[in-house]
Amino acid sequence: MLTQRMAKFLCYARSGVDAVENVEKLVGAKNLYQASHKGFAFGDEEIGLFEETEESVIRVWRDVDLLWVPLGKIYDAALAGEPVEEDDFDYTMRLTGEVMSRNNDMVAQLRAAYADDIGAGGMGAAVLIDLYGRQRMLSQKLSKEVCLASSGHRIDETRAELRETLKLFETSLRAFIEGLPIAGIPAAPSPEIRAQLEVANSHWVPVRTIAVSVSEGRGVSLSDLSAFAKAMDTFLPEMNKAVVMLEEFEAASS
Repeated sequence: MLTQRMAKFLCYARSGVDAVENVEKLVGAKNLYQASHKGFAFGDEEIGLFEETEESVIRVWRDVDLLWVPLGKIYDAALAGEPVEEDDFDYTMRLTGEVMSRNNDMVAQLRAAYADDIGAGGMGAAVLIDLYGRQRMLSQKLSKEVCLASSGHRIDETRAELRETLKLFETSLRAFIEGLPIAGIPAAPSPEIRAQLEVANSHWVPVRTIAVSVSEGRGVSLSDLSAFAKAMDTFLPEMNKAVVMLEEFEAASS
């Protein structure tokens, strides 16, 4: 989620959409990513991470680190006021995808390394929690791709990716609320969780047409882009509440 969030803030700031606000948010996202990244390997009591001892996990973490170091330097330079030229911006967007992919590999390795601790009965719950968590990432990825496509960045490629992200975002969110048996996704397991998912969805519905317009190649205004970015930033904490509620529900049911 944070990889997409950083890239999103950079894109909006560079496009002149609430630039000062997005630069400030980029600082926070970059600092949190850096702390989380280090914490996964060396531990960070403040954010609840212990020092990693599983070599299989550490190996994948090193793969992430090799990509994060150059990406972090680009963000540091941008935050120091250096202009992000088109080639560097393109490199940043491509590297963002690679970092996210390696982070996903690390999640899979963590799940494999600690499968015995999770237990067979809890694996399904863990996967569902991961899927809810993925929705937070998709909200930021969607916002990033709306910005990229509207600015003309790799236009055909970005629009195609935006259409895929849009479909996955909407299908997943509806599945969490109503269930999607063919994909093994149960409906919201409690009325409270369903209500919270509906709250998150209420922030998506009013701006959906903006994402659709951009994905279909229609122009949108800077005010539309600002509204979309803010809606996705509001969606994020509301979806996070649903994730926490699901975690608590599954813990109480185990």
